[in-house]
Amino acid sequence: MVSKEEVENSIDKGLNFLYQNQLAWGEFKTLASFNPYFLGSYFDPSPFATGLLLYSISDSEIKDSRVEKIKKKAVDFLLSEKEEGGVWRFWTSRNKKFIIPDLDDISVISFALKREGVEFEDNLSLIKKNRNEKNLFLTWLAREEERKKVTWWIDKIYKIYELAKRDVDGVVNANVLIYLGENDPSVCSFLNQLVKTDQPFSIHYPSKLAFFYTLAKAYKNKITCLEKSREKIVKSVLSFFKPDGSFGNELETALALNTLLDFSYFGKEIERGMESLIKRQKKEGCWEKRVLFLGPFPYRYYGSEELTTGFVLEVFQKYLKLKRDGEKRNN
Repeated sequence: MVSKEEVENSIDKGLNFLYQNQLAWGEFKTLASFNPYFLGSYFDPSPFATGLLLYSISDSEIKDSRVEKIKKKAVDFLLSEKEEGGVWRFWTSRNKKFIIPDLDDISVISFALKREGVEFEDNLSLIKKNRNEKNLFLTWLAREEERKKVTWWIDKIYKIYELAKRDVDGVVNANVLIYLGENDPSVCSFLNQLVKTDQPFSIHYPSKLAFFYTLAKAYKNKITCLEKSREKIVKSVLSFFKPDGSFGNELETALALNTLLDFSYFGKEIERGMESLIKRQKKEGCWEKRVLFLGPFPYRYYGSEELTTGFVLEVFQKYLKLKRDGEKRNN
């Protein structure tokens, strides 16, 4: 059994890592690499990681002044990157590369800010209009005014996006539902069907555990239509469980445990997974950088120690809440 003290000590070290490594303007690093081992990786400024991290550390189980300081800087950074209409894009204003806005960034960041009670202009109608003929959400927000910013070489990339019909992605559609807070019938059916038939779910997220994590996050945040996929998702996640107590690497283990806990699964694999994560924490307080997503064109691998650490701390908060709820019931 993992003790509460062990978890709290691990959280303390992880929080200290994030506190020390958050950039002066509030951003958390996103590393890009042309290989999955992050050999020759480089900092590729993006608001996306900060949006994900803001959600991961916002649980009330962490009572620490560092959390409030981290969140304040993260919120200020995300608002500074917001464009007219409540729009964000993958690369920041510090990044000189151009890219079309996308619903993944917009939804993840908007939801994280909304959860913190931060107000910004209404972008819901803009999001809801960005659908295909099947009423599913398109990843890329291809607005006509973007063409004014396109150079000759970017135009080639733009046309690739158009040829891909701006793509329909399972993870992106789930993230949109989380922000909208609605059980959209078309999207719910699409996501449940992806789980039921084991169809390809994303061209941006290579691990099925990232897909399951997002569905479980959606379910936790009132997307109740995913209840019908709960049993199969839990069974699929458990199939990744390994003899050493992990579900793969550190990031995959964190994604798996978050999924199981969000779907109210409390089997022995939770304790074993927690033990694995505590053992793998580095002396700096973080967990190893691992690939979370791919893109944008030309495809690169993206992740960071900060991102992995955020997902692990999210698990640890849920575990502590589980322990404390159990203690209350026993008293």
